[in-house]
Amino acid sequence: MEKTNYYKAFVAQTQEEILQAVFEKDENIIIAISLHNGAYLEGILLDITEDDSAQKSICLLSNDEQVSFFSLHSVTLITIKQPKKMLVELSKGTISRPLSSENKELTVLQLKRWLNTEKSLLGNQIKEINLDATTFDTLNNRLNIQDIFAALKNAIDQLTKDTLGQEAWKNIETINLQQAETLQLSIHAETLSIALAIDKALPKNLSNILEEKLLQQL
Repeated sequence: MEKTNYYKAFVAQTQEEILQAVFEKDENIIIAISLHNGAYLEGILLDITEDDSAQKSICLLSNDEQVSFFSLHSVTLITIKQPKKMLVELSKGTISRPLSSENKELTVLQLKRWLNTEKSLLGNQIKEINLDATTFDTLNNRLNIQDIFAALKNAIDQLTKDTLGQEAWKNIETINLQQAETLQLSIHAETLSIALAIDKALPKNLSNILEEKLLQQL
């Protein structure tokens, strides 16, 4: 996606959704908030708390280190001052990674070479890794494929820590990765098939999800 067109992928969201997305970010995001009483606040979101009556309270730290407290219901406008840091959240996953990552180079050949190396790390018995050729068409897809197999490697490392896990995994000889809207994992004979939205933002805890699904299948 061209850097000047990233905003076209943004999706309208509720104020609560936006604040929650900002709060869950690993890095601080500067936001501006206007309140019903005319107050204008700018700073970093420190906390969102829900009370017994399901009312949400907000805590905001300003640039001059003042801390403001107000309710979600008093908010009239939220402005994200650093949208490039929230491309994934503001597009609801249509943009799969931060804009800065688009500068990372990963050609089709480089990815195939990396997968060939990764294959041996997934187990000496792995003979093939199959991917739909169309998933190679964009840099984001290629980077996501790399992230998926890195997450799978972490899941397998956890799975094969004991003898039982090693015995279960040694029967898998082929891994298929396919494009799909929802994450699915299945095992038939010696083949592990993983289907997920390769062209969208990957789940943050993908490694844990894959490990849990493998435990259900093996």
